[in-house]
Amino acid sequence: MAGYKQIAHLLPEILETADKAGQMREEVLRALIDHALANVGASSPAPVASTETMEKETKKQKKRGPKAKAVKASEEETGKEKKKKKRKSSDAKLERNVGEAVPIVEIGELPFENVGEFMGKYQVSPDALKKLYGYTEQGIVGKYVELRTSKKSEAQVNASLLRTVANALANGSFSASIDEIKQEFKEFGILDTNIKVNLERRQNLFSVLDLKEKIELSEEGKQAVAELIKSYE
Repeated sequence: MAGYKQIAHLLPEILETADKAGQMREEVLRALIDHALANVGASSPAPVASTETMEKETKKQKKRGPKAKAVKASEEETGKEKKKKKRKSSDAKLERNVGEAVPIVEIGELPFENVGEFMGKYQVSPDALKKLYGYTEQGIVGKYVELRTSKKSEAQVNASLLRTVANALANGSFSASIDEIKQEFKEFGILDTNIKVNLERRQNLFSVLDLKEKIELSEEGKQAVAELIKSYE
């Protein structure tokens, strides 16, 4: 408080100079008062701040203020953009690349008799299967264009499960060769070096998991793919 009393005679000049700062008035006012207080008690007490000094300080604050605000705004905007990009990336759907897939031209009805037991046990309807698979000149192929997840690790598991159903419709065996699985992954853009790790984490879904030859579903795997199929309805 004592310091403020000693600079009381300077306050009118301080206020007058601060008023000239416009929108920066508060910042300049604080700077000028701090400057004046810092000089209280000096051996040769000069005026706390001459009008010229105050005007220089005002100009300095005006120059510094907007720049600092601009830098802060830029940093905040960059942070928002990063979060937005990250959110967009994590939310992106994993969809089949039509350029990698063979065009689907159906030539007949699906042979449901090959999976009749599966359909009855897990309440999978013919319509659900017709929505996802088609009987073509290339055999029975998947028509699904997305894998019900945006996570690549989960997508690899789902793609593997769904691919075995195409073969089961054709011959009754819920299995697929590794080449067939890799082709499926390639079409969805999820082929990478983590296949072994991601599938082995769900080992319970497979009765055979030979990543050099083929995979085959266990009963848990059949139940899982039945639920996955029904999720498309």
